[in-house]
Amino acid sequence: MRQRSARTTKPPDRRVQRTRKLLQDALISLMIEKGYEATTVQDIIDRANVGRATFYAHFADKETLLVSRLEDLRAMLAQQQQQALTTRGGLRARHLAFSLAMLEHARAHLPLYSAIVGRASGAFVLQRIHRIIADLAALDLKSLGFKGTPEQRGLATEYIAGAFMAVLTWWLNQAAKLPPQEVDVVFSRLVIPGLAAELGLRSDVR
Repeated sequence: MRQRSARTTKPPDRRVQRTRKLLQDALISLMIEKGYEATTVQDIIDRANVGRATFYAHFADKETLLVSRLEDLRAMLAQQQQQALTTRGGLRARHLAFSLAMLEHARAHLPLYSAIVGRASGAFVLQRIHRIIADLAALDLKSLGFKGTPEQRGLATEYIAGAFMAVLTWWLNQAAKLPPQEVDVVFSRLVIPGLAAELGLRSDVR
C-alpha cells in the first residue's frame, strides 16, 4: 500500500515580502506627490533605495507594481465580503459587502485617494478599482441568487459598480467629510430597493 507523502507549503520569503512592500510604499508616496503617470521606475528605485536589478526581479514595470498593491486591496475586500456573506438575514441585513470596507480603506488612506481623484493620471487607477468593485458586485449578485441572462447580470453589475465609484469619487472630492458608515447607509438605501425588486424581495427592504 502506497503511503501518501505529506505536502509541505513553503513559507513566504520575508526578505521578498519586505522588498515588495518597500517598492509598493515607494510608488504610493510618489503617487501622492506627483501622480502615477509622472512617476518613473527610476523614481521608485531611488525612493526605495534599491537597485534596478532588484526592482525587475520582482516586477516587470511600474504597472505590475501598482497591480500588486491593488490585488492586496482586492484580497482585503474579498475577505470582508466572505465574512458578510455569512451574516444571517436577507439583503437588507447584509447590504453590499464591499461598500463599507472600501470606504473605510479610502478614509484610512485619504492622501493617496485624494491624489488619485484630483489628478487626470488617477483615471487609470480608478479604472482598476472599478474593475475590482465590479467583480465583487458580481459575486454579491451570485450569492443573492440573481437570475436573468448574462447580459442582465452584467448590466446590474456595472450599474452597482458605476454608482459606487461615482459616490466614492464625489465623497473624496468633498474631503471625505461624511463618515464612511453614513455614506454606506445612504448608498445601500439608494441601490438595494431596485436590486431587491429584481430579486423579487420587495418585502426585504421595507
